[in-house]
Amino acid sequence: MIEYYRLLEKNREFFEKAIEIAAKIGRKAEELFGSCEVYVVGSYARGEYKLSSDLDILIVSDRIPKKYNFDWYFSVVKKLTDDYRINIHLLNGKRFKEVERIYSPRIRIQTN
Repeated sequence: MIEYYRLLEKNREFFEKAIEIAAKIGRKAEELFGSCEVYVVGSYARGEYKLSSDLDILIVSDRIPKKYNFDWYFSVVKKLTDDYRINIHLLNGKRFKEVERIYSPRIRIQTN
């Protein structure tokens, strides 16, 4: 039980740095895709996250294919983060326009 409370404390610190973490991932995404938009979405953006939640980060770039396979997705995610608490969503601009409301609310992240 003590280990569980340690994990929750570590996650509290993680969520306190969520925007900073997203910005760091956004800078890595810019290295991969060039121009892109980065958002925090999901429970954190809704203000409903729990210490056991993951952090959802959406990356939108026209250099992301509309359809991609798992191997491509996995290789990109590994270049962006190795933290199991982070869930990366990758969309190209056209696809984002089609599903934009699904990713609402969202917090726009400045990478510089």
